[in-house]
Amino acid sequence: MIQYIVDACGWIGSLSFSIYSIPQAVEALKVGHTEGLSTGMVLLLFFGALCSLIYIIPSFSSPLFYNFSISLMAATTIARYHFFPRKK
Repeated sequence: MIQYIVDACGWIGSLSFSIYSIPQAVEALKVGHTEGLSTGMVLLLFFGALCSLIYIIPSFSSPLFYNFSISLMAATTIARYHFFPRKK
């Protein structure tokens, strides 16, 4: 029973980690910039997702692969609009 709870927490945490940056990526797409986000946060988000994906590729753990792929797509969108905002 305890193992099911632990597994459920792991899946919920993994899912939350993979989608937490999607609302910010959608907002960046809508408004064309990420005004208010620090450059350090954007860089850590992007390189954290990239390095995590590179780390998991050799073992190809499906849940983690999809988790980090989604995170990297969102982080790339956020970084794009942070460093290259849409012209107003």
